[in-house]
Amino acid sequence: LLDDEVYTAPTLQGRITTSGQISGVFSQPELDYIIRVLSAGSLQAKLSPEPISQSVLGPSLGADNLQKGLNAAIVSFVVVSSFMILYYFGAGSIAVVALIFNAILLVGIMALQRAAFTLPGIAGIALTFGQAVDANVLVYERMREELGAGSDMRTAVRLGHERAMSSIVDGNVTNLIVCVVLGFMGTQEIKGFAITLGVGVLTTLFMQLFATRVIFELLTVHGGWRRARMLPIVWKGLGRALVPNVDWMRLRYVGYAVSIGLTLASVAVIAARGSDLLDAEFRGGTSVTLELRDPATGVPVTLTRAQVEERVERLAAEDRSGRLGELADAEVVVVDPDETGFTSDRFTIKTVVADPEVVLAAIAPQFADVMQVRPALRFAESETTTLGALPAWPVLAPRLGEVIDRPDVATDVGAYQGGIVFVIRDLEPPASVAAIESRLTQMRGHQQFSDTVTREQRVVLLDGTSDQARSVAVLVRDPELSYERDEQRWTAELKSREWGLIRAALTEASTPASVQSFSAAIARTFKAQAIISIILSTLLVVIYVWVRFNSLRFSLAAIITTLHDCIVAVGAVALAGVLYHRFPGVASALHLRPFKFDLALVAAVLTILGYSLNDTIIIMDRIRENRGKLPYATREVINRSINQTLSRTMITSGTTIISVVVLYILGGEAIREFAFALFVGILVGTYSSVAVAAPMVWSHRRESDPDDAGVAPATGGYAGLDGAATGIRTVGGAV
Repeated sequence: LLDDEVYTAPTLQGRITTSGQISGVFSQPELDYIIRVLSAGSLQAKLSPEPISQSVLGPSLGADNLQKGLNAAIVSFVVVSSFMILYYFGAGSIAVVALIFNAILLVGIMALQRAAFTLPGIAGIALTFGQAVDANVLVYERMREELGAGSDMRTAVRLGHERAMSSIVDGNVTNLIVCVVLGFMGTQEIKGFAITLGVGVLTTLFMQLFATRVIFELLTVHGGWRRARMLPIVWKGLGRALVPNVDWMRLRYVGYAVSIGLTLASVAVIAARGSDLLDAEFRGGTSVTLELRDPATGVPVTLTRAQVEERVERLAAEDRSGRLGELADAEVVVVDPDETGFTSDRFTIKTVVADPEVVLAAIAPQFADVMQVRPALRFAESETTTLGALPAWPVLAPRLGEVIDRPDVATDVGAYQGGIVFVIRDLEPPASVAAIESRLTQMRGHQQFSDTVTREQRVVLLDGTSDQARSVAVLVRDPELSYERDEQRWTAELKSREWGLIRAALTEASTPASVQSFSAAIARTFKAQAIISIILSTLLVVIYVWVRFNSLRFSLAAIITTLHDCIVAVGAVALAGVLYHRFPGVASALHLRPFKFDLALVAAVLTILGYSLNDTIIIMDRIRENRGKLPYATREVINRSINQTLSRTMITSGTTIISVVVLYILGGEAIREFAFALFVGILVGTYSSVAVAAPMVWSHRRESDPDDAGVAPATGGYAGLDGAATGIRTVGGAV
């Protein structure tokens, strides 16, 4: 029998001890199934046909933080849009319109797929918008170069799109490769990021390679747009400043040293934090659900999510035992919120502190002014343990009065025929019928009495009022345990068990707070899937870049610096926790908290990976273009490529960093860790793409080869010809 359903009813040839024989007509799959079930043994708990309790959870981010995040997103959009318009004038307006349509397309496709936006999914949207702006900047910077060289508007538009297309496609395809791998191999949360970003890549490519191109064509061909004005064109000094003449190759060892130092320091801080860096999703912990009531009247008391967080943080700050410091980073979830989404009389507090009793013992006093403690009740036979002396009777009559010898009680109990009724007399202090039933139901959900959850129960008032009951009858029925069928089993499994439950529920003082331990929900699957995803993504990206650039050196440079950026970002998160505990004043001024590795940080790392990879690929694309037909990149080619793309790098990174800073300051606590990691990752990623990844593609051995001495790049010309694009190879000074 499994959940009261007969699966097999064979013939038993004899008693089964260490061995035995069961005969019947079975197929091989049925035999295998029966063997597995018998090997597993009996299950102590069943699923209740009716829910023990029902509740509606508010968003884990919190509606208050969600609103802050939306407000921050609006501010970021306004800031970035304003910059694009002020910097690129009319072309900037087209970019803003394209970004709006990109967002509509993305959300529309997600809606058609009935996909929900998780926090990693929202991170995917952020990266999509960043890449969409980046694609526009690439085209516009190319257009500016063509306009500066004397091209007309139509030619500049055509060449700008054609020459930026390679970089746009390469950057987005590498991200699409990562998306496909994560979509198949990642956990559900990571799949949210992969799907959102994957859709975003497609919409970005469509808008940039088709839609905006059509808009420009219409305006230049049919709209009479003959001249584009941009800030660097109007302000000549700015235009010259955007193309510096820095010898990045000479500075490469400084970049290498800084990156190695940052990586080692990050690894050291991460190792020092150890498991303390992991959040509840990866470590497990304790969950406490509070029901807030006025201690005197029992009337529900409402608090906001921020007020509950403040009390929990105060408890962590005042702790002297050192066991509750993790409460400072506890997650507070609103249960059954009102229309605001963040106010309620019920809250769930999740923390990585593993001892449930310690957590409850600490939290209960902190909320004593808004929690009604359930006192221990006493009743006539509360100390009785002898089965024969219990005030219990089998239900063998249709009316309760006939069963308990109280003719004045006419309650119909026919539905409980064969069950049991307990009479609880002289309750002190009197309690409401609803409170008694609530205590019994809550106790059935306790691990100690989990085998009783399927039993039907009913509390009937005998003496007093429904709010001040002095005597009640507790009816219990279990379809498998009938007094009429098996009195001995009925006594052992129903009468004895239910009396123990009633005594535990009524005679023990309690608070309206439930506490439970939970295991690491994600860690086991995430570890394996994350390792496979990272290895497979890295391998495919290396292969793509290798084939696209015809160089393994380019692939390794892109991957090494990208992983470096992610490690440094996680190290900064680990460092924030150290600063919070050792230098609270500094941490408070910088809005730092004891951040932990959770799904928000996973989303941030994935975003950094995509951003950094895209940033590096774009610089490498320019190196490949300037390299021409040479099999390797010279020092001069690398320096010139970095300097030529520096304006694009600074504009894209600057707009993204501004958005992230706005999100960090205005976005609320739940999104702050994500914004902080993203800020560090983008900052480091921008520096590493320029100062580390690009110089890494230089081959010192090949450029020093005597056969190649004096050979200039095939495009971009020879330095002695003032950089004119001659396309001529010069050897030994002779043309």
